[in-house]
Amino acid sequence: MKKIFVLGFFLLFMLPIKAQETQAPEKIYIPVISKKIDSSFFQLIKLGTEQAAKAYGIETTWEGQKVGEPAEVQLNLLKSALSKNPQAIILTALNSQEVSPYLEEANAADIPVVGLDTGVDNPIVKTTVATDNYKASTFAAEKMGQFLNGKGKVGIISLDRISTEAEARTNGFIDTLKQNFPDIEILPPQYDVDSVASAKEAAKSFLTAHPDLTGLYGQSGDISTGIIEAVRELNKEGEVTIIGFDASKTLSNAIKEGTVAGAVSQDPIGMGYLAIQAALRAYRGETLPDFIDSGFFWYDKSNIDNPEVQLYLFD
Repeated sequence: MKKIFVLGFFLLFMLPIKAQETQAPEKIYIPVISKKIDSSFFQLIKLGTEQAAKAYGIETTWEGQKVGEPAEVQLNLLKSALSKNPQAIILTALNSQEVSPYLEEANAADIPVVGLDTGVDNPIVKTTVATDNYKASTFAAEKMGQFLNGKGKVGIISLDRISTEAEARTNGFIDTLKQNFPDIEILPPQYDVDSVASAKEAAKSFLTAHPDLTGLYGQSGDISTGIIEAVRELNKEGEVTIIGFDASKTLSNAIKEGTVAGAVSQDPIGMGYLAIQAALRAYRGETLPDFIDSGFFWYDKSNIDNPEVQLYLFD
């Protein structure tokens, strides 16, 4: 895991050097139209886009809908961004179908679009910069298997059955346990968990129905927090190995206290940086891969207090 973590930071420090060498003389404007712009995760993505824009000497803006606002807010912002005739657009779409007419408009105007985080299910999009959730979940499964010494009974609490993000985080975990730890029993996942409260109830259901449960995997920050609350309420601390995904204050504190073994986290700053880089390359007409992996890292009690780790533990 050290190699994965160090490589991510090496990449972040090297990219600005390369950026200065390839800086274009003309004025370049690349707006970012996002979602949940008031969340700490997306604020760190914003920081990454700003760092890249400064390094490349380009102009960028960050707009989007706040948590709880309707999708129309994002659509209106996307329409406004297109009217400014930018050199490229970075988009985290709330709904791929609803943004399709605007993508057609961008394509007609020769404005390349780059997907960010959740991506956009449309062939017009040049590439998507995001976490390889399948790969991250395989690492989480490896850690679970190691903590359980290859034996036990594990429950999975998933966001949903249909999104590519949730599917990858579930399948990567299951596939790895089946292949590398055949003596671990995998219980049918509990799906459609989208809040701390619902995650707490799902975890309590697992723990009540299976008193011999030895592991729980929560595939988001909220789900991980709900699991922690359930384990504490049922006095199961120390009996169940918990592996989390993403970050929250509750999750970080639980790792320090030993209630949670550890978690995998995305790299939102690197994600934002790479999105700007990809958009600039798309504007220049370069061929891009369909997907650009922004990476992930593992954190546990041994490294959680490191300043470089703390920077990425969004809440």
